[in-house]
Amino acid sequence: MNDTIKTILERRSIRDYTTDPIHREHLDLIIQAGLYAPSSRNRQPWHLCVLQGQEMIDKLTIGLKAAIARMQDNPYAAQVSAERYTVNFHAPVFIIVSADPEVSTMPMADCALVLGNMFLAAHSLGIGSCWVNQLGSACQENSFRQILTKLGVPQNNYVYGCSAFGYAQSHPSAPKRKEGTVTFAETL
Repeated sequence: MNDTIKTILERRSIRDYTTDPIHREHLDLIIQAGLYAPSSRNRQPWHLCVLQGQEMIDKLTIGLKAAIARMQDNPYAAQVSAERYTVNFHAPVFIIVSADPEVSTMPMADCALVLGNMFLAAHSLGIGSCWVNQLGSACQENSFRQILTKLGVPQNNYVYGCSAFGYAQSHPSAPKRKEGTVTFAETL
């Protein structure tokens, strides 16, 4: 088995991190891998906002909690309102991936591919990652939008995905794959 396939098969979402900072050269490689993701019509519509430092991430968490509390029927309300909730699982790096929906025909897919590339690059470097959904559900709420803009997320961009990055405390094993999810259509 080659290293690429091994990385894909072994990578798991990590939700328990050490406090060790990520070496800058590794973080730069992870970001570069994300920027080389394919995109619809090669428009590369994404913008990455890289947050480091728990104080800044804590302010983002507080802002998200307040925004979701003001929203009705947010699917993440129960999760985000939990006392111990934090957007980054206490990882040292949190990356917000956004895009302007007017620039791309497939902004969610484009941003997902960026994150997928970054997840695989991180794993290949011994760094854990985990997709985070909650910010996208609140990115257009006025007060939270102001926080995102101050952090550097362009005003017209929607948040399509985020991720925590850091060194894993432990590495979970893969759950069994679902049966019946592949069909080979060999004739018409």
